[in-house]
Parts: sequence; C-alpha cells; structure tokens
Amino acid sequence: MDDAATAVLMSCCLAREIGDQDFVGVGLGTPLGLSAALMARQSHAPAATVLVSGAVSPRASVAMCMGGAGTLASHTAGFVGHLESMEMAERRTMTLQFLRPAQVDAAANMNVSRVEGPDGEQLRLPGGLATADVTKLLGRLVLYHTDHQPRSLPQRVSFLTGAGGGDERSGTRGPVTLITDRAVLDFEQGRWRARSLHRGQSAAEVQERTGFQLHGIATAPETPAPTSVELAALAEVDEIAVRELEFRQTRAAAAARLASVHH
Repeated sequence: MDDAATAVLMSCCLAREIGDQDFVGVGLGTPLGLSAALMARQSHAPAATVLVSGAVSPRASVAMCMGGAGTLASHTAGFVGHLESMEMAERRTMTLQFLRPAQVDAAANMNVSRVEGPDGEQLRLPGGLATADVTKLLGRLVLYHTDHQPRSLPQRVSFLTGAGGGDERSGTRGPVTLITDRAVLDFEQGRWRARSLHRGQSAAEVQERTGFQLHGIATAPETPAPTSVELAALAEVDEIAVRELEFRQTRAAAAARLASVHH
C-alpha cells in the first residue's frame, strides 16, 4: 500500500478502538488520531465524547479542528481547560488517549524526548508533556507509529519518557494497543502480540522490522479492510486528508491543502 492508502487503513484501525462509552483525548499534533476519533463518532460510536483543543465533541472537520480553539467556538457545546482535562484523567472520566511516540519498546515504554541521529548526535524531540502521568492515570492508551522499523520499535527505548504497564493499584493498563503502518499489536501479559498484519505484509517481514519478539505473529490474520461505512465517515470528517501529514510521501501535499483552508 502507498502512504495515502495506509493513512486510511490506520485511521480505521484507530477508530475501531473507540466505543460509545469512551471519552477520548486527542491533540492537534496527532491528526491521524484526530481523524480516527471524529470518524468513530460519525460511524459506529456516536455517543463517544472527543476532547480536542479543549472543545467537547466539536461538530467540525479535522481541518477545522487544526485551526485550534478559536475556530471551534461556534462548533462545540463548551470547552474544558487544561487543568480540568488533567483532573478528568485522574478521575478516570477520560478513558482513552491516542499517542504517537517516537519509540515504543518491548515493555510498552515510550520515548517522546530524544533519539540518536544518524551521526550519533542526540536529537531533542517535543518532550513528554504529561506522558509520564497519563500512562498511570488513564484507563488505557492506544499508540500508533507510521514507520514500523527497529529504530522505532527497539528492544529498549533510548530515553524513558513514559513507562508501560499501567498502575496495578489503580487499575489502569497503560498502552494496550500499537497500530503501525504494517500491523496491529496488542500488549498482553507483559508482551506484544500480533493481532493482525496489514495486506501485503508477511510475518517474516514484520518480525524482521521489529526490534523485539512479536508473539502469535505466525498465525496473525490480515487486518480487516476499511468498510464502506468507515470510508464514508472518514471522507466526511477529513475531506482534504489532513491525516496524511503524518507520512513522509504525502506530508508536503497535505500541509499545502491545510494551509489553503486556513488562509
């Protein structure tokens, strides 16, 4: 699949993680996750709540949401401040969040702080924000990555920003699912299991591109293709394919489309 088709499939896979009972927090830095959250409400989970830029379940497209809170004022029933959103996470009112770490390792630890560049120099990333907290506070986290390779999925992250495993005392699970451009993985009993492999991906190829052992990969089925209902919902909420900002081949064109909307 090319990047455009992969963006569609990954949006659908992410959306399938959302149920009517969920309260989903999603940021503007993860347009793929945002497209998934909005399409879930448009299709199979209309009762789910989505919080983006502080706006509660805005009646808006992904492109409009990317304009920030100012563009959503007349498209939402209300706003939630940052402190209140963190308090909602602590009370478990918020049930699910999408995150895209730079690295995810065998123990579901995450790195969004720094990585080693090609020349060995340490490259600073945007940083953790509340990553260390939400891994222990939220009921579950769904991670995604658009470049499935050993550097992105190492045996051990090069910098520990957020620990996997959740918090047994409070009943949180931490990262439970990782969706990549090649597969869908579930974190169960302290290890990653292959739930499904995307069309055209072999078990040997996916394992070779993973820095840790994937359990159940030999018998993993093919990831279900997008349905007509999912495609219609995605087209409605992300008509200019802002989701493609997260892929190398399509990033420039997607950025140009988004800029034309907000000029």
